Amino acid sequence: MAGAADEFRAKLERYVRTAPPAAPPDGGGAIDASAVGAEQKVGAHGRFWRRRTVYNPIEPWGATLPEDDCTRALARGLRVPFAGTDARVSLRRCLFVDCETTGLSGGAGTIPFLTAVGQYRHGAFVVDQYFLPEPADELAVLDVLAERFARAEALVTYNGSSFDLPLLEGRFHFWRLDPAFRSLPHHDLLWATRAVFRRRIGDCSLGNVEERLLRFARVEDLPGAEIPEVYFRYLREGQSPRLHAVFEHNRCDVVSLFVYAVWLDARTDPEASSLADPDDLWSLASYWHRRRLTAPALGALAVAEERVLDRTQRVRIAELRACILKRAQAFDEAHREWETVARGVKGRPDVSEELAKHLEHRRKDYAAALRVVDDALAGLRFREMVGSGDGEEIRRGLLHRRARLTRKLANTQRSAPCR
Repeated sequence: MAGAADEFRAKLERYVRTAPPAAPPDGGGAIDASAVGAEQKVGAHGRFWRRRTVYNPIEPWGATLPEDDCTRALARGLRVPFAGTDARVSLRRCLFVDCETTGLSGGAGTIPFLTAVGQYRHGAFVVDQYFLPEPADELAVLDVLAERFARAEALVTYNGSSFDLPLLEGRFHFWRLDPAFRSLPHHDLLWATRAVFRRRIGDCSLGNVEERLLRFARVEDLPGAEIPEVYFRYLREGQSPRLHAVFEHNRCDVVSLFVYAVWLDARTDPEASSLADPDDLWSLASYWHRRRLTAPALGALAVAEERVLDRTQRVRIAELRACILKRAQAFDEAHREWETVARGVKGRPDVSEELAKHLEHRRKDYAAALRVVDDALAGLRFREMVGSGDGEEIRRGLLHRRARLTRKLANTQRSAPCR
């Protein structure tokens, strides 16, 4: 493996020498770590730059992150997104991680040239950024990251499941390091965001989350697609006018991760969901329902119902509650919710079927079930008249149920005692 590492180093050094150094636009020479507010570190396997930024975790974001939210998160830990009330890890032992890389699609030739690690320490949020002035010194940074990861209890990323962590794991394997960090609990906030907010905000990029949910915007942020070229220019010329912007982009990503993780944890508490938008609460309840967390799902719907604005939202809430109650085998309560749905929206044969099932199999009220089925068939006939031809299979099912109900009703009437 040492031979492969030496070959990789040689290839990188040849790449850097492929173009002669061009004079910087201002006529200056190569920049050093101080140009981006960093300091140079020398480890056993090479040199790297480290830039450290320290924040009061409350002041920079005003009302976005109230002091109470941060205090509660520190006291009880950060909850693994939507896993329940008990799955928590210490906020002080969480690492917030983001990588800037030489390519946006991953692959064997992609390396993380700038990695930010944020952690809550001694009453402050500290962001350390590790930069590779020479790609061949990558092992020096990976050693530092391995040490940081070994002391952590969980990792927090945004799309880290698909990009950052697999990339780092590959680089660890390349340099024959143990990627033990992959066994840590991982909070990928992208998946939580899609589950709860995609219905309302659409684009779930971190920038849109900052704008739509956290209510703050970056100033003159460098687009992520341009970042690799900034680094390649630095390798060729010894400097790049936008290198500082890359550091700022990377720093902001990790700061946003911290703010968003605490903000999200506070507002999606299973015991008291406090999201403001009823559609977000519906999405949260739906997610918990899929995870079979009945009490939190019903709690979120109860809060959403207090904030409903229109009939469509009420019907959507009633339908989801009916599904949750049915799974919990609270059949009578589920039936009442299905009735609410049926009153709120006409022409839903699936809702009619749920009503008919309950009336037939649990209440044994065959006459009422038959009326529901007949109404559903009449609705299907109307749909066919206006040109909707997607109900043939549904119609066959309803006709089959109607025939069975007719037989049951006839048998019941025959067996009834004569007066």
